[in-house]
Amino acid sequence: MGNSPLPGWIKAALCICLGLATAIAAPTSTALCGTDPWYSDVSGHWAQAMIYVLWQEGVTDGYLFQWGGELTPYFFPDSDCTRAQLTVMLAKVFDLTPMAPASPSYPDVPRSYTIYPGKPAWRWIEAAVAAGLSSVPRGNRFYPDRGISRQDAVDLLIRCLDLYDYAQSMPESEVRSLLRRFSDGMDTSYDRRHTMACAIKFGIIEGFEDRTIRPESVLWRCQAAALVYRSCLIRATANPDAFSPDGDGVDDTVRFSLSYLKNRGISTWNMAIEDSSGSTVRTFNPKGNRGSPPGTIIWDGTDAKGKTVSPGRYYYQAWVKDRNNRQFFSVKKPLDVEIYSLRGSVSPASCRDGQTLTVKAYTSPSAKSVTALFADGKSRQLSPSSDRKTWTLQLVMGPFLPPGSQQVSLTAQFGAVSRHVTLDFTRVEDLWISPSIAPNPAGPGQTLGLCCEASSNVEKLTAALFNDLTVLEKSGGIWRGGSEVPVECPQGEYPVVFTGYSGNRQVSSTIYLRVDTGNLSNLVFTLTR
Repeated sequence: MGNSPLPGWIKAALCICLGLATAIAAPTSTALCGTDPWYSDVSGHWAQAMIYVLWQEGVTDGYLFQWGGELTPYFFPDSDCTRAQLTVMLAKVFDLTPMAPASPSYPDVPRSYTIYPGKPAWRWIEAAVAAGLSSVPRGNRFYPDRGISRQDAVDLLIRCLDLYDYAQSMPESEVRSLLRRFSDGMDTSYDRRHTMACAIKFGIIEGFEDRTIRPESVLWRCQAAALVYRSCLIRATANPDAFSPDGDGVDDTVRFSLSYLKNRGISTWNMAIEDSSGSTVRTFNPKGNRGSPPGTIIWDGTDAKGKTVSPGRYYYQAWVKDRNNRQFFSVKKPLDVEIYSLRGSVSPASCRDGQTLTVKAYTSPSAKSVTALFADGKSRQLSPSSDRKTWTLQLVMGPFLPPGSQQVSLTAQFGAVSRHVTLDFTRVEDLWISPSIAPNPAGPGQTLGLCCEASSNVEKLTAALFNDLTVLEKSGGIWRGGSEVPVECPQGEYPVVFTGYSGNRQVSSTIYLRVDTGNLSNLVFTLTR
């Protein structure tokens, strides 16, 4: 992380001097601790510029001593950074409001706790706890004066920068590859490897000149300043961190929130979106207009030419320049563009009872499930193709749905994201009969055969003729019955009304039977004994 720290014997000497100074010097009053004077022990140090910027921002705390009536400030850059010191610095960098709950969150951080003489720290630590900037659960020991290891400091910073979930989602192969850039990268504790790899990936950790990162070594105060300087002076956060600019009105845009250093005299700013290859697809201040960045930027997923970008992983990063042309970058963070789409079709558009209704859904990318909700209130699962992009449901139409025009609502589930589409179709009520009579014409006294084909939903079928009602019986899918033409029936045409019944519905069809008495004159009677 920058140049190598001072040799161990110098560090030890500084610690001895600090102990002697604490013993003989009276601490300054709290009133003097709002903003430290510039530190007398940082000039020429490799981290001087970074510490200076943080000092100008008012987020550093040092040791203040009165020597012969003069105030002498020390930063002790090569001393161990304690857990409390880093937590307080982060609370100030993130512009938290000091808090004073009814009881302390940690048994070893009482209300009277100070990080240095005259530097109260309890309320800052409570602010960090309330904001989720602490990895120690309430009620546990915080060990505020214990030196924080580099891997624990990185883990805390990754949490503060809203990168923890991303770090945990990184593939093991990528984690190992990043850690192996350094000779001791794999010495990182197993539960800190993902956050350490994330810090390496986004340039928060640069390592030492001997290609080590020394994960278990205690972080020095100069190194803590470098960590904060490289990652916190301007911050950009996307909400949500995955969006779908597909024009369906759901998560079509992403909102970037920008917070930045207030004391640097910003001259200009910009923010860029890069694709996975590192090519810039969009900037938000391409002309370099002067002034501070806005607090919020909305992106609709289009590139510099106004074309919607392709699905994939992108990265965003903001930066500002001060009046001295010094440039400060935010941590580069990932952003996923996921074009979720659902299309559908239904056929036939008019489906008769007994016919098969086919519902199709087409998803991009592959969906986890697709369901169809019909007017009967039942949700039915569609069956996927092998790539889970084409989905099918076949349903035999029948009285479980109301007749006439209606809709089916399709829902595709893509993990935590869903898409919906509504399709229209018509159920044609298929209640029909097709009767016949034989013989026709017939003569008086002849037997008639009544026959009727009908839709499968017909439950009863009758035939009314000559003031009689005949109930037909179903046999082999055909309704059959019999009757006779009365012997005294005059010649003429007589209506035969067939009626089919399905629940409380019915359908009728009329056939005219012709009765012919002329055939009687052709009969020859033979008398026999």
